[in-house]
Formats: sequence, structure tokens, C-alpha cells
Amino acid sequence: MDNSIRILATADLHLGKSSSDITGSHASTKFTLNKITEYCVDQKVDVLLLSGDIVDWDNRFFEAYGPLQESFDRLGRHGIKIYLVAGNHDFNVLPQIISTGDNTHVHLLGENQQWEVQEFKKNGQTIQFVGWSFANRYVYDSPMLTWDASILNPNFTTIGLLHGDVDSHNSSYGPIRLNDLRSSGVALWVLGHIHKPQQLIDQPQVWYPGSPQALSAKETGAHGPLLITVLPNQTPQVELIKISPVRYEDIEIDISGVRNEEELRSRVVKGLDEETDRIIKELEQVKSLVYHITLAGKNSLAKEIEIWKRTAVDYNIRLENGTSVSIRRVDTKIQPEISDLKQIAKQPSPAGILANTILAIEEERDDPFLEELIEEWIQKMENTNSVGAYHPLSNERMEENTTEHARIAIKDECNRLLGELMTQTSKSY
Repeated sequence: MDNSIRILATADLHLGKSSSDITGSHASTKFTLNKITEYCVDQKVDVLLLSGDIVDWDNRFFEAYGPLQESFDRLGRHGIKIYLVAGNHDFNVLPQIISTGDNTHVHLLGENQQWEVQEFKKNGQTIQFVGWSFANRYVYDSPMLTWDASILNPNFTTIGLLHGDVDSHNSSYGPIRLNDLRSSGVALWVLGHIHKPQQLIDQPQVWYPGSPQALSAKETGAHGPLLITVLPNQTPQVELIKISPVRYEDIEIDISGVRNEEELRSRVVKGLDEETDRIIKELEQVKSLVYHITLAGKNSLAKEIEIWKRTAVDYNIRLENGTSVSIRRVDTKIQPEISDLKQIAKQPSPAGILANTILAIEEERDDPFLEELIEEWIQKMENTNSVGAYHPLSNERMEENTTEHARIAIKDECNRLLGELMTQTSKSY
């Protein structure tokens, strides 16, 4: 007899949202909710865990209610129980949806920001789920401040559900110290809020399952829920189930030596073919694969390449497995074909200033001109992010605004300008 308990765990589905840069029914997160439900039924999962932000916002109530309740109903008919906590996005709407339907098998843990534990029994084995839910959009103190391990039965394996920011002390979304999770007495934590799937530590196991459906180009790589298998007196086994219908990838393609548009096209197509071949085994459930390409290498035709690359975003091909492959954006990170950058940096000319700035970034040395450029770049990014049109966007979609991103952007622009200057100089002779 199989005495294991099989659990599927996820978070940050954000019902009401769709993945960016693609079209079709699979762009909606309702598609992935259905896939999660089907997986639970087909694979005879015992429990579904949801660690918050399952619904995007309160104004998505009617859009989310039908699909979520249908999922709850189907899982209930198959004897699958659901334990969940509310996050900063669905702190008000998730409890309302649960209370509106017939959901005796759905257990919202930790209402009113009070820790709560419930037991689950199967085939003589008992495990316990403990959780804490947001009651407001912003939570400035760690939920672990009110943690009391005495609510747990030490004889049973415990899995914790929590939504929040780990080791982000100034966060307004439930800042959590990783050390507090270490000493909690919980065998495995399933966290919500961060969309990238990742295991933080293994004793105890602390996981962000991430968003089960990739929602934006910043959420690269494979996405899906975690399958947790619990056996008596054993450490829970965890596996990422790659069911996201959307996958975003960043790829760098070397275009050194490219001299015309035909060669550029060939390099791009070859680069994409090689990359899709590399990950083809991971694309079984992927309907849309979206690339962000960076053209890199040494080339003196930076200005021409900027023109040639424009139509690359029209690329669209369907693989034999049915996956549609497209390009959402093409950037350049081209260095000029220069034999001696240090020699040029000695020149009292615009080319010399550009070369010296590039070297200052590469050598990580102080340079007054570079510091002025960084300060100006950061200020412009702050102004861009503060524009009214940006306010409805999530933090993940704001323009990055750090010194490191400034140095990268400035170096790329200096390389581009220096390449143009050197090309113009060579053509004047």
C-alpha cells in the first residue's frame, strides 16, 4: 500500500492577469489554473497548497470567482483538500470567494494575521499545515514576530504556508528573516510573493514555488507548481512540475564579424535554433516561447546593425511539438573593433573620452565623468518611473534603477558611439 501523501503547492497565480507579449487563451492565468486542477486529479494528489496572491486584486472578484470555484468544486469531488493563505494582492477577495461557495474542503489558514494549524490524515499518517494570512495590503512587521512553535505537534511533519519577502527588511509586504524560518520547527516552508521558483535553504526546506505561469519577460526559465511527497519519518521530497504554457528566455548572440543584413539574419536564426534545441525537452507543456535577444560581440557597424535588427521582432516559428517561438525585443551590446582601447583613451578627443569611460567601467575604477553620467542616468530613470502612466504597473515592470544597471547602459552606449566615431574616421581617409 502506498502510504505517501502527495501535495501540489503553488502561489502567485494572479487570476485576472495575462502573460505579456503573447495572445491566445493560454495567455490567461485561468488556463494554468485548469492545468493545475487537471494535474491534481490525474496524478491523484491528496492536497493542493496555495500560498497567496491567487487572485490579482479585489476588482477581479467576478473574473476570478467562476474559474476558482469550478476548480475548488472539481477538486472536492475527487476528495482533494485545499489549504491556502491570503497574500498582499488577495487579502480581501480570496476569503470572500471561499465564503461565497460551498467550500468545506477549502481551509484558509491564519485569518486576521493569526497563526493557525490544521491536521491532515491519510493511511495512518498525519501531517500538519500551518499558515498566516494577510489581512491588509501592507504588512510592515514580520509575521514571524508572533510565531509560537508550541502550536505544533512535534510528532507530525509540518508544512508551513506564508506570503512575504525573505530577508528584505524594509519591505511593506511581510518581511521575513530566513533565520526565523530556520528555527521554526517546520520541516518545509512554501512561500509566496516572489515569482521566480527557487529553494532558499534545505534544512529546513524553504521554497518559493514562484508563479506557476510566467507572467512577464522578467520571469525567465521553467515555471510550475511543486510536487511534494511526504513519507513517514522521511524528509519531504520536492520536484518542480513544469506546466507553464508560457516561457520567457534571454539569449545572447555573437555577431562579431557580421558585415551585412543577410549575415545578421543567419546568426539570429542559427542562435535561436541552437537554443531551442538545448531546451526542447522542457517545452512539452509550453505553447509560447518568447525570446529577448542581445546582439553582442565586436563589430564596427553598430549603426547599421541598429537598422537591420528592427524586423527581427516579426520572427515567429512553430516547432514540431507545437510550441510557437517569437522575439519580443532585440538589444545590442556591441564593442567597437578596436585594437588598442587604452591608446585611444589617451587622446584629447570625444573618442578618447568614450574609450576612457569604457575602461573605467571595465576596470571598476573611480572617474569623475563616469560618476556624473551615473548620477544623471539614475535621476532620469527615477523621473521615468514617477510618470503617471507608470503608476498602475507593478514593481517588476518598472525600469531598473541601480548603479549597476547604469554602468551597463552607459558602457553599451559608449561602445556604440565609439564604434560610430571610429567608422566615420576610417571612412574619411
